[in-house]
Amino acid sequence: MKLWLEKRHLDLKVNWKLSRNQTTFKENFIVHLETDYGNFRSEIAPNIRYGETVEAIEKEFNSWMTLVDLSELTSPEKLTLALDQKSLFHSLRFGLESVWLSFLAAKSNQSLSRFLKLPSPVKVATSFSMPITPVAEIKDYLAPLSRFHSLKIKVDAESGKEMLQEIKKHTNAKLRVDANEGWKDLDQFMNFEESLKGMNIELIEQPFPSSMIEEYKELKKRTSYKLLADESIEDVGDFSELSKQFHAVNIKLMKTGSLLKAHDLLLEARRHQMESMIGCMIETTIGISYGMLFGGMVDYVDLDGFLLIKEEPFRLVNETEGILSLN
Repeated sequence: MKLWLEKRHLDLKVNWKLSRNQTTFKENFIVHLETDYGNFRSEIAPNIRYGETVEAIEKEFNSWMTLVDLSELTSPEKLTLALDQKSLFHSLRFGLESVWLSFLAAKSNQSLSRFLKLPSPVKVATSFSMPITPVAEIKDYLAPLSRFHSLKIKVDAESGKEMLQEIKKHTNAKLRVDANEGWKDLDQFMNFEESLKGMNIELIEQPFPSSMIEEYKELKKRTSYKLLADESIEDVGDFSELSKQFHAVNIKLMKTGSLLKAHDLLLEARRHQMESMIGCMIETTIGISYGMLFGGMVDYVDLDGFLLIKEEPFRLVNETEGILSLN
């Protein structure tokens, strides 16, 4: 039995610009587990917002490996205890947990979805994302995207209004406006929201930093749109509080650090009458294939991360006319 990480450099099709950073490439890890029952893979997509760097991931992985005896991880419960011995970066924890659960499922002669008591994976319609983009380039960016019924538009306080006004000229798709915590003032955001009238807005995602709880509560009372939590929910969530701030939650496996926790969070959202999205980082189809496990449980799907990679290497997920399916 062998567990190891392979670093992968992934060039992107565009300059991926958000309100807090930008990049033209990602460095992820593929997690490999070699066993007598077959070889299994998962993925780690580090997120700089949470201090996850390539170097830090490698250091934490090597440290964790000194603490565990892999031969003793014979059940999900024992795996969870081993993972909780050390406070791991969420993306690393996800990569370790998911590859090991895949192994345990195969060992018990079950699909991973059946092993986890999830619905069977289904074909799902995904949105497609646009980074913060110069207005002059928007028409050309949107031209090949008519097959997608929803677009996720990254915005910031400086250029968001101008971007969306230009986007409106070139698409009838539903727009998911993703601010990535780009606003710091409620009144300023309400002025921005006024400019959205007449646009096909499906929802607005995380306009303020997660720490601005009172502003979110006030915004929920005043807004005309559905509010989606992203950075405000990670591996745990106080849904009695979240439901006062948002209408829906975005669950990302790299952020929850766990397939098991993601399932619990989705069920908890439903119990609090909140809608849910399964989202992703920029990931290969290895990571996206795990997200597909939850497609039948959510109201919105945003699993386009692999479509942003210039040469996606694994081709485990197919996209046709905006619909995703497992190959």
